Amino acid sequence: MRRLAAVTCLLLLAPAARAQQAPAEPPPAQPPTTPGLGLDLTAETPKSDVPLAKPKPAQEAQPLDEADLTQDDLVKSIQRKVFLKAHRFELAASLFISVNDPYYSKWGISLRGTYFLADTLGISAHGSWYQVNPTDNVTIAKRNFQSRIYYSVPQWSLLGDMEWSPIYGKATIFNSIFHFDVFLLGGLGVVWTETSPTPVDALQPNGPKRGPSFAGEFGIGMRFIALDWLSINISLVDTAYGDTPAGTTLGAVQNLLTINAGLSFFIPFKSTGRESE
Repeated sequence: MRRLAAVTCLLLLAPAARAQQAPAEPPPAQPPTTPGLGLDLTAETPKSDVPLAKPKPAQEAQPLDEADLTQDDLVKSIQRKVFLKAHRFELAASLFISVNDPYYSKWGISLRGTYFLADTLGISAHGSWYQVNPTDNVTIAKRNFQSRIYYSVPQWSLLGDMEWSPIYGKATIFNSIFHFDVFLLGGLGVVWTETSPTPVDALQPNGPKRGPSFAGEFGIGMRFIALDWLSINISLVDTAYGDTPAGTTLGAVQNLLTINAGLSFFIPFKSTGRESE
């Protein structure tokens, strides 16, 4: 039994003794790495057998025709007018006051009707009603200089004009776009004054009357478009006519320079150029 136990122990202890006597194998050598790059270039990248797709050849640019250019040009450098006046009727009412007579202030109301043959050209007729009021200069002249002032007293006028609108534009105020145009007007007509119903010859009371005075006018103005059918107008108009004031037999050319401000109404109410906005 003792021998059997001894043999068993030798068999169990023999492998452990051989493991202690065998020298340890060195670890496999690590390939050198390049510090800071973080890339392992030791292993070759396997080549794929799948062929790479060839890039498609670039197609030649085709020239665009005029229709394509028009459709792509969404913002026009020169835009069409939005507010058009051609073949429309304008009815304008305004107040006016004279600015060139230091002695007698002339003010009143005016009504004008205009038909536009084209967008920039119209024919019009307008009538005006006048009131005349003395200023403080009349009292000063009579009291200090014993002056006698002969002045014309217009009562109403009727004139026909041609209107030309050479300038059209747009402006922005408070993030709102409004349209405007500048117009010139000139025409001929008559002015009825205080002395028009008096006889030509004072010695013949029943003789021919003086009648209305021949008149002409020229002016410049601006029209600010508020709506398709509504605008705000301002203008400076000079009306010249011949008259013989009361108290004298001397006739003279009278100049009536007035500032006018009012509103215009257009018929038809919708502008035909609105679709181009």
